[in-house]
Formats: sequence, C-alpha cells, structure tokens
Amino acid sequence: MRILSYALAMVLAVSVPCSAVTAAPATAPTLTTLYNFPGGGSGSFLEAGLVLNSTTGVLYGTTADGGAYGWGTVYQLAPGAGGTWTPTVLYSFNPINKPGDGAGPQASLVLGGSGVLYGTTTYGGSSDDGTVFSLSPGGGGTWTETVLHSFTGSATGGTDGAEPEAGLVMNSKGVLYGTTYAGGTSGYGTVFQLTPSVGGTWTEKVLYNFTGLTDGGNPVAGLVQATTQTLYGTTYTGGSASSGVPGSGYGTVFQLVPKAGGGAWTQSVIYSFTNSTDGSGPESGLTIHYTKTNTVLYGSAFWAGSSTGCPLGGYPAGCGTIFSLTSPATTGASWTFATLYAFTGVGPDGAHPSQTLFLNTSGGLYGTTFSGGSTTDGCFGPSYPGCGTIFVLKPPTTQGAKWTETVLHDFGGDDGGGPNGVIPGASEIYYGTTYVGGTSGGYGSVFQLNLP
Repeated sequence: MRILSYALAMVLAVSVPCSAVTAAPATAPTLTTLYNFPGGGSGSFLEAGLVLNSTTGVLYGTTADGGAYGWGTVYQLAPGAGGTWTPTVLYSFNPINKPGDGAGPQASLVLGGSGVLYGTTTYGGSSDDGTVFSLSPGGGGTWTETVLHSFTGSATGGTDGAEPEAGLVMNSKGVLYGTTYAGGTSGYGTVFQLTPSVGGTWTEKVLYNFTGLTDGGNPVAGLVQATTQTLYGTTYTGGSASSGVPGSGYGTVFQLVPKAGGGAWTQSVIYSFTNSTDGSGPESGLTIHYTKTNTVLYGSAFWAGSSTGCPLGGYPAGCGTIFSLTSPATTGASWTFATLYAFTGVGPDGAHPSQTLFLNTSGGLYGTTFSGGSTTDGCFGPSYPGCGTIFVLKPPTTQGAKWTETVLHDFGGDDGGGPNGVIPGASEIYYGTTYVGGTSGGYGSVFQLNLP
C-alpha cells in the first residue's frame, strides 16, 4: 500500500475546483461492526476490501499480516441467525514451511466458478516477488491453496513482473488479468494475463511493460475490462510530467487494446496527472459506466486537488480528488477529464481516497477515504489526521452544476480506521473493511453500513 510507505509531500499551490460537501443526512446511516480482528492467528491489518457470494451471503477477504504463520490469511465471514457473523480463517500463508507459497496479500479476491477464490500476494513465491493463487473449497469445510504463478521480476532478474499489490479481473473465459507494481523489462511494473489450460496449468503472459516515463509506471491498482475487451487502469507514477526521469511524474490513466486475432496489445495514456486541481498519484482502480453515446471512467487520486491542502498533514497540494474521464465522440480525439470533487481533510470531510469507487443505479459514487474526518490523529498520527470516512458523491440534477459529497460515516478508531472501500449487499446495505482500528487491539475490522 503506497499510502503507508510513500508519504510524498506534493507541494504545488493550486486552486479549488467547484464542489460541495455536506454532513450526513438527518436520518443518519448506521454502521455495525461485524468482526474486530484480534491479531495473531486470526489475521491482522486488512489492506483490501471484500468480495460477496450473493447466493450464500458469505463475505471473503484477506489480511496482510497474522495467521498461523504470520504471513497473512484468507478469511470468510458467514452470516447466521440473529445478525451474528462467524469468522473462519480459510488459509494461512506459509512461505517458510511451504517453499514457494505467497506472503502478504494486499488485494481483494475474485470469486470464480464453483466457489473458487483467486488472488495475489505481494511477496513470497519462488523468488519472493509475489504470487497469483487460487483457493478451492472441498468437502468438510476444507480449502486447497494452489500457487498459479510465481513472479520472478526483481530478485532474479526476470521480466514477468514483481510485487503485485492489486487484485485480479476475470473475463468470461476464465482468463485473469492483473498488474504488478515493479518488475518487467524496465522495473516499473507490468500488466499481465494468466490463461488456464485443460490440464490445470496456467500460462502467464506480460501484455505491457511500463517504463516509468510518459507511458506511466508503478501501477498500484487493478484493472477494469470493457465490453470491447479493452483494459483500463491507473499508474502511480509516470506520465507527461515525468521529465525524462523514470519513476517521476504524477501518474496516469491508461488503456490496453487487444489486437484482433491475438498478438500484441496496444497501450496508450488517456490522461496524465499534473499535481494540480486534477490530483496526483492515483492508487485506486477505475469504475466504468456506459451512456448512450460515451464510455465514462470514474476514479480517484490520492494527492493534490486544492490549494487549501491538508495543512495538518503537511500536504499543501491537496488531499486528493474524484475524477471522471469521458470517451471522445470521434476516433482519435482526446478523452475529457473533469475533477468532480476535491477533498479538504477538514472534519467531517475525508482525505486521501485510495480505493475503487462503486457506482449505483442512480449515478451516486460510493467510496472511502484513508484518513480525514473529525478525529484528530486518531489512527495514523499527524501525517494522516483522522481515521477516514465513507462518502457518497452525487451528480447534479442540472447540467453544469456541482457534484455534492455527503459523509455517510466518520471513523473514530474503535469502529475502525483507514477503510478499504465498500461493496454493495442487499438494498441500501454496504460492506467494507478497515486497515486498523476496532476494539480487539486495533488490527482492523469488517463493517456493515445500512443507509436510511
């Protein structure tokens, strides 16, 4: 998670975009903690969100630390009578006693056919450069973990990528797509695919190697795939502001277009961030929406956006943004970028969005901020004041008017801190996790948010 290891102060002074923030509605949403992680064998420090089995109502997730061997876990929370939830550790990663196993999962899972879970670990594997794994359910509640691919793109000089921090996307044929933060031919990350075969083996192919220059570098987030099979994603560094220095720049939004009949994919940058009102350093993936005439991508940038900045945290360039990119009407034209909202970090507003947004049927964007809110230094100290928020950003009712942000929940520590996005459940119910906080030692929590 770049937000913890790269506390970069973005120092450009910029102007404030048009936006508005409101506190929670009069009939406030209700947040219920479903489970407080106690650390140790149960797992600790959740850097990823959840995936829901809509048939059974079971929630699945990962912890980056803890478990039976201390290298992280895959867990489930199963609903029961009377609103109870039962946690179960399905797998504890063990690269010491099980050579080649993964370690330190930081990403959400994908639920495939027959209830199989797919995910990534940032470390472990044959070269300690991370893995892609599957976890298959068996009889009697047993689960079997299989390493589908071990990355070798760092320690051993391989070029297939290293340190995947993001989750996967699966297409209708069962092919998995993902990103690695590092590795590849230039060391600034890759986009890869994993294709299953009849014999149960998986074949990895690098679709693109980032150079850290104008094409982008160091993707933290995963991908979204359009109906055209085009892949869209973000990079944390690179772009037009890289000035010829690999790994510099403020990040990009990119697309990868498959070649008809197979073969090489074509990568192009559709937007480069400037560390101004547009934002900087995107850590989240993209949400795709189709209108009658356009494709719209929604996302967030962790830094920048406003001259009012995050003064308590020392980031005068701003606390991050929510943005949209609208496809051009004619082939070859540029996408249209818009800053929909700039966070202030001043309670109750949040700061530093880092997770993928959810778009509901009415056009509202639901998401979380890593810090900010009303609690001062409650979870992360003075660099990131506040424990984070859950918010909804609603579009204007008249064209050209402001988008309106409403804070749905302001975390205070005991109910969690550093939320990792939300996913929808039944009508007006959302589920999510927090990186830290809770009442069992501060190792993170799983929550449910009921909207009025």
